[in-house]
Formats: sequence, C-alpha cells, structure tokens
Amino acid sequence: MQTLQRFIFLLIFLSALFIAATMAPAQTNLGWNTFDYGSTTTLGPTISTFGGVLDISSRIGITDIYGGAGSLGNGTAGNLAYLHDSNWLVGGIGTSLDGIRGDLGTASELVFDFHGAARLDSLALTISGLTFGSSAYNAQGFNTSSDDPMMWFNTSNGVYSISEQEMTSATSFFIDGTAAGAENGYVDFAYFTQKMGFDTTITSFGLRETNGNLWVKDIYVGDFTDTYPVPEPGSALLMLSSALVLLRRRRPSHASSIFSRLAVG
Repeated sequence: MQTLQRFIFLLIFLSALFIAATMAPAQTNLGWNTFDYGSTTTLGPTISTFGGVLDISSRIGITDIYGGAGSLGNGTAGNLAYLHDSNWLVGGIGTSLDGIRGDLGTASELVFDFHGAARLDSLALTISGLTFGSSAYNAQGFNTSSDDPMMWFNTSNGVYSISEQEMTSATSFFIDGTAAGAENGYVDFAYFTQKMGFDTTITSFGLRETNGNLWVKDIYVGDFTDTYPVPEPGSALLMLSSALVLLRRRRPSHASSIFSRLAVG
C-alpha cells in the first residue's frame, strides 16, 4: 500500500513540475517580417504579424506633434495602406498610400502593439523614403527639413520618446549608389538602450512622421516573450498539497484498520 502511495505521490509531483514548465513564458526569436502584399492596396485599421503576437495600427490627425508619447489615444484611428514597388528598397506600409505622413501642422504614426513583450536591443525596422536632412537640430532634436520622424516606447522602465536626432545615430542606409538605397534606413533599436537601459523590454511603440513621408518595409523581432500565465512555485506547491490531502483522505485510519482486521480474523 505504501509503495502505491509513494508512486502516486511521485506521479503528482512530476505532473506539477511538468505543468509549471510548460506554462512558463516562452522566449522566442520571431525573426524578420517583410511587408509585401503583391500590389498597392489599403489594409484596414489593423494588421497582425508573427502569428498574431504583434498588431500594427494607424493614428492620424495628431495635432500635438511632438507630445503624447506612449499614448495610444493621440489623434484618431486610421487605416493602414501598403505601397508596392518592384524595387525592394521602395514602399512598405504607412498610414496612407502616401506613407506615414506629416504635414500642415499634423502628424501620423504607426503603432506596434505586442501581445507580450520584446527586448529593446533585439528589435529593428527598415524604413524606406527616409531622409533626415542636413539642417541644424533645434532644442527638441528636430531639424524641420526633409523627414522629421520620432518614436515613442512603452517599456518596462517607463515611457520614452526618441527624437529625430537620436534616430540618426541608430540608422544606417543601404548605400548602393541609388536614390532609393540612400533613403532606405535600417534602424537598430539596440542604440536606444543607452537611454532606456540594456535589459529594457517593450510592450508597444510608435513611429511618427511629423514632416514628410516614409514607409516601413521590414521589422525584426528577436527576443520575444509571450503572455501565457506563469504559475509561481507556490502555485505548484499548492497543487501538490491538494494532492496530498486527497491521499490522506483515502488512507484508512488506524482505528478503521483494526476493525477491518478484527472483522476478517
């Protein structure tokens, strides 16, 4: 009888460990996603990528051009659009067929919202049609010539915004001797850890254009952690304790075992 109880105890204990392990957050490398729908088209208010763990939406009519960092309610919701081009350095997704557009005192932005969190230093974007301009930067970090993009981040360390000037240090261009290559920028988010911290994780971020037009061609997501529930060690112990209570209830009392023996013998 004791051998059977020990076996049941071991089985329940191993089951609890298995449940805890399988429910732990899964960190995965999602890799690259290239936006290519085959032809120029409108996409609706939201698209999902990487199997549904990243939603992308649009905000337009932003009048507080450099403010509202981290707010998903700045401006109004808009539709996404995709500009197709035979040149792989051109086009991508934007807030309209004219791209992520900022002009006439308003801005627009793409919002990237994770169902989970991704490490800041494992993220990257490829932006087409991007020119920072050569004018001097003002006190806010914008030069008000060519494109004046900015970014905001909802992070594990708080809300941050990145100015155009800060984006320049994180961006390298595809220099192939063509105008398209000179405007195709690879933005490595690892540069932003100097401001936000090395172990920072991101739940959502936005790319805003305040003066000009640009498109997002690709996105890279490295270390991503999903939002599956994680049982604490105490939860596993609670499951185990409940199982032991059941075992105790099944075990006959000393008195009842005596009566059983007397009845038999």
